[in-house]
Amino acid sequence: MNKITFKIFVLLIVFPVLCFSQEGTVTGTLTTSSDGLPLPGATIIVKGTTHGVQTDFDGNYSLKCNVGDVIVISYVGMDPKEITVTADMFGTVQKTAVKRVKVKPIETDAYSKALKNKKKERFKIPSIADSKHLYNKKDNYNALHRIKDIQLDSEHVNLTYFNPDIYFQVGVKSNLSFQFVKESNLPKLQSSYSQGATENGSISFLGPETGNIFSYGPNLNTLEFDGSNYIYDNNGRLVTLGNGNGVSSKQYNNSVLNTAISRFTNVYFDVDTDEWTTGLDFSQKNTEDIFGRAQKTNNDLALNFKTLNRNSEELSWKSFVKYSHWKNNQPNINGFRNNLLLNSWVTPVSFNNGQGSVLPDNTQRSFSPTNYNNPEWLFNKKNYDANTLFVANLKNDINIGDDFSIGSQLSYKTAENEQNFGLFTNTVGFENGYLSNKTIKNNSFNAMLDLHYDKYLGDFSIDVRSITRFKNEQLDYTFKESEDFDAFTFSNPNSTTEISNRINRNVLRPHQSVTLKYKRYSKIVFSNTAYISSIQKNKLLLPSSVLKVDLADVLNLDDISYFTLSATSAFDVNEMPLFYNNQSHNSLQLLPSESLGYTSNIDLFINEGLDLEERHDYSFNLDLDFYLWDAYWDFTASYFGSKTNGSVFPVLEGNQFQLQNIADITNKGLELQLDVSERFGSVRWNSSLSFMTNKNKVTKLYSNEERVPIAGFQNVSKNLIVGQPAGVIVGTAFARDTQNNIIIDSNGYPIVDTEQQIIGNPVPDFTLGFSNRFTWKKLKFHFVLDYQKGGDTWNGTQNVLNYFGTSQQSADQRNITNYVFNGVNAQGNTNTIPVDFYNPEDGIENNRFVRYGFSGVAEEAIEDASYLNLRTLELSYDFAKSNYDFFRQVEIGLYAHNLITFTKYRGASPYSSLFDTNSGHNLNFFNTPLMSEVGLKVNLKI
Repeated sequence: MNKITFKIFVLLIVFPVLCFSQEGTVTGTLTTSSDGLPLPGATIIVKGTTHGVQTDFDGNYSLKCNVGDVIVISYVGMDPKEITVTADMFGTVQKTAVKRVKVKPIETDAYSKALKNKKKERFKIPSIADSKHLYNKKDNYNALHRIKDIQLDSEHVNLTYFNPDIYFQVGVKSNLSFQFVKESNLPKLQSSYSQGATENGSISFLGPETGNIFSYGPNLNTLEFDGSNYIYDNNGRLVTLGNGNGVSSKQYNNSVLNTAISRFTNVYFDVDTDEWTTGLDFSQKNTEDIFGRAQKTNNDLALNFKTLNRNSEELSWKSFVKYSHWKNNQPNINGFRNNLLLNSWVTPVSFNNGQGSVLPDNTQRSFSPTNYNNPEWLFNKKNYDANTLFVANLKNDINIGDDFSIGSQLSYKTAENEQNFGLFTNTVGFENGYLSNKTIKNNSFNAMLDLHYDKYLGDFSIDVRSITRFKNEQLDYTFKESEDFDAFTFSNPNSTTEISNRINRNVLRPHQSVTLKYKRYSKIVFSNTAYISSIQKNKLLLPSSVLKVDLADVLNLDDISYFTLSATSAFDVNEMPLFYNNQSHNSLQLLPSESLGYTSNIDLFINEGLDLEERHDYSFNLDLDFYLWDAYWDFTASYFGSKTNGSVFPVLEGNQFQLQNIADITNKGLELQLDVSERFGSVRWNSSLSFMTNKNKVTKLYSNEERVPIAGFQNVSKNLIVGQPAGVIVGTAFARDTQNNIIIDSNGYPIVDTEQQIIGNPVPDFTLGFSNRFTWKKLKFHFVLDYQKGGDTWNGTQNVLNYFGTSQQSADQRNITNYVFNGVNAQGNTNTIPVDFYNPEDGIENNRFVRYGFSGVAEEAIEDASYLNLRTLELSYDFAKSNYDFFRQVEIGLYAHNLITFTKYRGASPYSSLFDTNSGHNLNFFNTPLMSEVGLKVNLKI
């Protein structure tokens, strides 16, 4: 008992001491539970005492207390929160979130009556000069944004202001970048074999004078120059080793791609007062083309002005004027870039384009002068694409009473596009020379009247709106082309054609809507739009509706700031442009081998015979914002669908293309997006992940044909076929039996089917976008990733390079012998016939790749279009000390675009299209390769 009594005595003495010794500092951050934002100015005290602190601007606090104390957190508009202090709270940062208090609306007759009778008045703060509290004798109200500096002494607070009547801001942004094409973004070319082919049972060098176009000649290691006076090479003609002057053959680099320099400058000047703001913005960009021969210039000038009326019953104005002029001196008119790359990449490695493009007799010097061009021959100063834009806009609004407002808008726009294209006589594809000039000028006048009634009725509000839009537009089109010039001139053509067209259209679009809102975000919308045109048929009934439910409010989910479900349905029409600018149909009558003569001059225009494209769009949407794990989350999901009746495409009839309502097309898909924002002390992180998948289908064709080609060539194209995705790829394919076995001919090679087949689906399985932005104090880091899974693309470039023998694939496979193709013969038996891919005794025409012609079999060129691309990478730092210095921003940074790209095949460009046309995506025929860019940027602001 004595031992027990002693232990109890010791415990009674030590326990209070231990308790007293458990004193420390609780450190933490206070945020709101709804959005995770810091809560400055909150009071934190020890319950039952006056000992407490307030949170700073970032919601941080530190409070000395004992274990067992109760901390009370309070803030206006928030639920008070009590926390009991434990020992493990010392030495760690506590993160606490508090809830906002729901304020119950005042529900009395007197209050409702007062609101009803209350008129909106301009709220005017009296001059301090009239106050008995003489803090400052300035006549103007001291807005916080005017305070420049604060100095304290024992008796006074001294404020220094910016000019009280006018504020200005001047900024300069400047970028200097280098644009280039990475080797991995180009098709892989061979550098081992010379120009030549089989001759008399052996592989021989066959130079330009022979008319040979192939690079299936001898290995360069077996050749040397003979030192003769040879007009196609300064070093002489190539001969076999031992028969020349001992100078080894050379591997010439015929790449036309160069590193381009781009310079961008933006200067802006903004002026603000209490009554109005105005700004002037000028931008200039000069970029060399990737061939190092010409410049692309952009100049933009904008002036804006708007009033800042605090009295809602005064008329407010907003206006801007913009002028732009940009000119590309090396555009892809008539597939110029495609043909430039084709002629460059099919040039044998044994021929040097850089030694000149003109022979002594003033004809063209190329590796095959009558068949293909020297790229240097194609460069001239006649090609350009110039655009001029002028826009003037004036908008005003005024409130009439408490519930009614009127808005109006007037705008004028003129846009002019001039395209000039020229090639000298003796250009392959344009043997007589060619010069064209196309001018498209569009003037439009737009007017809008907006009548808006908005009435609040307690928890409900009703919104009635009538918007009437009127547009008058005029198109002036001229096209002139000339042919048959003297050598190296564009003067005195023997043939000239000129056509012009003028179209005028008036469009009236009245729109009426009624919206019933409940509390914050719940609403029902019913509306109708009419479309009345002076050219096409009218559509007076185009209804739409929206149903949106705010579940956060209905279910009293205080911890969720935003949670809505919505459904939409809208009927509308696609307005047809006066000039049909999708030029994809221009190549449909050509074979790829005829592309050197391609032009995009089959221009089409709106006509009265076209019906309106009628479209029905619908969607089901979820939007959820919440705070979890110290981060703010924003999640949106949308299941969408649409059906377009009478889609307009060019259709070939009687050897002429005409615009027709040719197909009904449906589209369904799912789009998801997740945005996350979090703060770790002075580090801020913003991340965004987007996902999209969709499937479209042609449900009806207004044609007796089974398919309607919309882009591509005669032997491979994108098509409209009932039951198939819009733009499904159709082309030449190998013949197959009923069991889908490839049929092999008596020589051991697969047979090409006489009918073209569906060979690819361009629609990807899904696409992903991933963006991250990190900020630490004044250091910023940002990157964007693009990912696409699936989809098919036609890589016609590879097939053509295989045909010529300039591809690495053709070099790797030319020595394959005794190869047996999988398939069956005409009798259905398994093929057993071995073949040699390139046997000199069989002739060049029986070569594995040459036998199938210039563009090969389209089926063999179908590739997986999946890709991963680091689209943007940025790192910058702002050296400005504070917003109160003369230089308020001195940001210097590095950036890169398309720096790392992974594709399923070499030479793929995820964002390119055939001849840069709208419908030519997933058709790769010497398309401009993906360009990478690295640069330095400087942003200054005073």
